[in-house]
Amino acid sequence: MSELHARVDLLEGELPAPLVGGGAGLARRAFGVLTLMRGDGNEGLGEASPLPGYSPDSMDDAIEELQRLANAPLHVDALASPFEVLDEVFSAHRVQCPSSRFAIESALLDWLGHTRHKPLHQVLAGDVDRQSIPIAELVLARDASTWPGHVDALVDDGATHLKLKIGVDLEREVEALREIRRAHPAVVLRLDGNQRVPVDSLREEAEALESLQLELIEEPVAPHHWEDALDLPLPFALDETLRDEGLAGRLLETGKIRAVVLKPMVLGGFRASFDVAERAAECDADYLVSHTFDGPIARAGAAELALALQTKLAAGLGPHPALELWPPHRIAALRSRAIMPHDAPGLGLRFEEGSDA
Repeated sequence: MSELHARVDLLEGELPAPLVGGGAGLARRAFGVLTLMRGDGNEGLGEASPLPGYSPDSMDDAIEELQRLANAPLHVDALASPFEVLDEVFSAHRVQCPSSRFAIESALLDWLGHTRHKPLHQVLAGDVDRQSIPIAELVLARDASTWPGHVDALVDDGATHLKLKIGVDLEREVEALREIRRAHPAVVLRLDGNQRVPVDSLREEAEALESLQLELIEEPVAPHHWEDALDLPLPFALDETLRDEGLAGRLLETGKIRAVVLKPMVLGGFRASFDVAERAAECDADYLVSHTFDGPIARAGAAELALALQTKLAAGLGPHPALELWPPHRIAALRSRAIMPHDAPGLGLRFEEGSDA
């Protein structure tokens, strides 16, 4: 039995550029960093970074839960299966916040990966061959009139999958999307409404949206309008709605949901994400992995989750301004605009020498 000691640190700062969607309006971003250490020097990293106004938990609550781990060591059987390790720890240390649970799971699995000299996705899912997964890059602009220019630049730089946030003015946004589609007929387009699109506007623009050959439209309407929206011939995806297990289950059972978006920071880690993916598959829906403007530890964990699940759809793990608050780093799984199998142990995350993270 291994004895792991915990340290909890807080990193925060002013955002260097604005966010969009669920992060719109935020001026600062905060990250809780959990380090689990054993006497031989092996350690694992985890991150709790609930997004204010979006996540169901708060940074204060997450830090309080993580800090309790510093008061007593964790006892872990390094020879047990990964989910047995998680069960042992959470039976001894109860947590409620999904972000702190994700941090603990990440740190434990990162430590296991270093102990076993295996990448985290292999710790979770075995040594089978895995395929690369494309990344859908987020267009960080709210003003639809600027979208075509942003998309032109991204496509010129090699982007093949793009995501845009809608819901400010759907009519104007559809016009911009038409211009983008004319200029880039092959690019894969995904939209996200963050539940802000009026259902009447969605109905009025449904034919135009259908003609755009969109990959997905994530969470276009408020929860009480889902029933009306499902009558439209559009490729819907669930994200925020996954927090309401009852509603999400009913929507999946209709067979009209194309995919679910797995955000382990919000769902509560790897095991919860596996469970949601399994439920989606039972209803013939796909699944993809995404972030909540997380830091590099959580981003690396989400990439490992995507590899373990071998998701078919592009992951929403592109760069964003909040990453600039962290020291320079490298994530083994992220190369250019794809998630790639690798041999680096654990999370495959390496900060530059001398950094404080």
